[in-house]
Amino acid sequence: MIRTTFLLIIVALLWSCGGNKRKPKDEATKPAEKPATIGQIHFFLETSASMGGYLKGGTTFKDVVSEVVNKSNQIAPVTVYTITDKPQAYNGGVGAFVESLATTPLANGKSSKLHTIFGQVGAKATGNDIAVLVSDCILSFPDSEIKRDPEINRNNASSVLKNQINDQFASLSKKGISAMVYAFTSPFNGTYYDYQNKKSLLESEQRPFYIWVIGKQNLVADLDRQLQDRLSEKPSRQLSFGSGEGMKKYDLFFGLNKKGDWRAERGNVTEIKFGRKAEPAEFAIGLDLSGLPGYAQSPDYLKNNLVVKADNATLKLVSVQRRENVNTTKRMSDREQQLLARNSHVVTFKIENLIADEATINLRLPVRFDTWYETDWSTMDDRSPDGRRRKTFALVHLMNGVRGAYQTNTNDFVNFSFTLEK
Repeated sequence: MIRTTFLLIIVALLWSCGGNKRKPKDEATKPAEKPATIGQIHFFLETSASMGGYLKGGTTFKDVVSEVVNKSNQIAPVTVYTITDKPQAYNGGVGAFVESLATTPLANGKSSKLHTIFGQVGAKATGNDIAVLVSDCILSFPDSEIKRDPEINRNNASSVLKNQINDQFASLSKKGISAMVYAFTSPFNGTYYDYQNKKSLLESEQRPFYIWVIGKQNLVADLDRQLQDRLSEKPSRQLSFGSGEGMKKYDLFFGLNKKGDWRAERGNVTEIKFGRKAEPAEFAIGLDLSGLPGYAQSPDYLKNNLVVKADNATLKLVSVQRRENVNTTKRMSDREQQLLARNSHVVTFKIENLIADEATINLRLPVRFDTWYETDWSTMDDRSPDGRRRKTFALVHLMNGVRGAYQTNTNDFVNFSFTLEK
């Protein structure tokens, strides 16, 4: 009896020391990271004299700016500034600012250097804060330079002014800061200054204006989604400039769109069976592209621009589907439903050949930007109504300056690798 009791004690001790070990924390399922939320929105209105005509009479400009600042304040706290040479905090808060759009002559500052404004506005886009700028976005040298050479704006917009803009946004891009722009048009009632600084008095002529949103890419995308749901006046055009390294997160589905005989293991396709009787292997991956510009989420755009580099293999892109268009009539496990729910797109591939036992696959989506601004919204001679109507002087050079800061050979929307194994 004593011997039996002794054995039981030993077994109990062994069980308590090793048999009932819990999984280490790093092996347990980690909770999903909470997405970053917008901290504060710094809202800037350019108030150089060229903006005055947007604020006289009943204009779309006042409607849009009032709505954007109000709806932004519903999303995150808004601090308002006016800016020409340097930012000036607006006293009284959002309500007082909206009222002043109708009652106070705000746009009475001297001509401003746009690249300097972007630098000062971008400096507020730190941490989880976002900066918003409202401007007519007319590139121009200082008044004194134009007096000395009336053609300086037209002759040097493509070199000096564009590169000043490029330098400012290149600095933001290196910090992981992205930019997005909304383009609107509005009646303009007041003095218009052409590229030679000559004045024209306009009455209800349609003029473009722009709202820029600057901050971390995921926060800019979040603000965009929330604003678009709330705004009654939608932008005529929109352009997003992404930044930072390409997205590296993906999910390999183990049943969805699957063909052939293979296994999913740690994001890689393994134990692929080949042979006359084996069905060609097809597999699908999930990507969350919801933070990309709208045009870059189009299945056609993705099919035309996804770059697949296969080492020791031949891989064919079969299809690109938005999540809502995926056929889910076949039964899916709870786990796979969760994977599908957290991705916006499903990309399916067919393995046509695997030369070695293992192959590395790299999937890239290089940064490409829309070019709607090049002709319909830009002019290099704004001295006549036909030359300037609904167009912005030198906008093509401003946008190309920004574009050059983000669309580089090393900048991708998506960039990750996985392996295929026999």
